[in-house]
Amino acid sequence: MGYFFNDISLSRALQEAIIEFVKFFGGFYALVYVTKVFSTQVLEVVQPESRIKRFVGYNLGLYMLFDIVILIARYFYSVPGIVDFLPLLLAYVIWNSQKYMEVPDQKSILYVVTMTVLFLAIPMAIQKLLYFLMPGVI
Repeated sequence: MGYFFNDISLSRALQEAIIEFVKFFGGFYALVYVTKVFSTQVLEVVQPESRIKRFVGYNLGLYMLFDIVILIARYFYSVPGIVDFLPLLLAYVIWNSQKYMEVPDQKSILYVVTMTVLFLAIPMAIQKLLYFLMPGVI
């Protein structure tokens, strides 16, 4: 690994891997809970938990893919800063999921904006918390 990355050791690589794993694993369960509450309380639509888990899993999988692509692109290529906004494509996927999640038409904008913010903020908050708890990783 030292051949490809100048500033990385085995312990730092393990810390980074743990942070990424917990970010998405913990984010999955937090997002399932928040999505279920949001769907029931705000959208007034009762969703089966299997549908919510499928929705959250699909979107988090896409977010993981974006995260991996950004990480690999930064280490091997000189990429512009616009690549950091790649996870905002989740808004398009969430927009197209309205029919699947049975969102009422009058609450579609609220659904898209709220779900996009939640899908971006919750994993990022978990990541920042873990960086705070593991000093020396940054």
